[in-house]
Amino acid sequence: MRIIYIASAKSIHSARWIRFFTSSNNIIWITNSNPSKETIKEFNYLKKKTTILNSKKLKDLLQIIKVLLFEKYSFVHLHYLGWHSLLTLFMKPSSNLVLTPWGSDLLINNSFFKKIWLIFLFKKAKYTICDSERLKNAAIKLGAKKNNILVSMFGIDTNSYKANRYIFSDEKKIVIGSNRKLEKIYDVLTLLKTAKSICAKRKDVLFLIAGDGSLKLELKKYVLREKLSKKIIFLGLLNKEEMHDFYNNIDIFVSTSLSDGGLSSSIAEAMSFERVVIVTNNSDNNLWIKDHKNGYLFENKDSVKLGKIIQFILKNKNKNILIGKSARKIIELNYSYKKEMNKVYEIYKRFR
Repeated sequence: MRIIYIASAKSIHSARWIRFFTSSNNIIWITNSNPSKETIKEFNYLKKKTTILNSKKLKDLLQIIKVLLFEKYSFVHLHYLGWHSLLTLFMKPSSNLVLTPWGSDLLINNSFFKKIWLIFLFKKAKYTICDSERLKNAAIKLGAKKNNILVSMFGIDTNSYKANRYIFSDEKKIVIGSNRKLEKIYDVLTLLKTAKSICAKRKDVLFLIAGDGSLKLELKKYVLREKLSKKIIFLGLLNKEEMHDFYNNIDIFVSTSLSDGGLSSSIAEAMSFERVVIVTNNSDNNLWIKDHKNGYLFENKDSVKLGKIIQFILKNKNKNILIGKSARKIIELNYSYKKEMNKVYEIYKRFR
């Protein structure tokens, strides 16, 4: 098959998705961004296996228009229904379009004109693939065809994402981490407030904050103001190897996100590493996390409850080692990268 992907080069999830299908297909990857530190290794690998065109470069944009208008391809698969979705206007009317919304593109702050555009996209699309029932229902409301929609997660390579250190193995130090983006929707400030409370009571706890975002400076100022610089460390954006080290170094993973599409890949990765996960009780999280069985739930912005959960975990380490193991079993059974991509391949075969 000749497949055209329109997807961000900054997203590791896009890169992993595309990589799965490179071995037996002719791939063109259209992006409007340069790779990030997280994706550069995958990007360089895929440069050798695919044709990559950047729509922000005039020469590439002209080539993109030529390909979409005049050349033959099996289908276009659009990941995230943002500004780059406008490129689908250059597709031939008879061409096949597959959509994968990611969450915020459907669920957050859709203006009247954005809503009209989404309705147009779903009407044009032959198939929709999304990673949760919540997104599926939102897509159907906007016109996605009920009989042509698949729920498929991005998935985790559990052979790669696995622990080489047991949690709580360091008796002198407990490490709690988050790698959600430093943006308002991910509400990392709630974790910092909890960290302040925990650090006032215990001297053996360290917090690691991975990732980047527009609130980075504001969050760092909070840590300085509260004199927590030795207890809360900002790691910045991590590549794949560094992220593996991050998961192996932490004992407890916290997600304070106010909303997610389906199960966040970062939560799933932490579960695959047998970490104890504490996540906000919103979106699809309670479908994956069963409180006190394979993780813990707390309400949005409730820093007090988050603190109580952390204290409970630290008093019951042996129980929580088993909870971490239960979390990995869930991922192995229901969030496997290969299983999910093979489900997608069955859809792709319709457009040969």
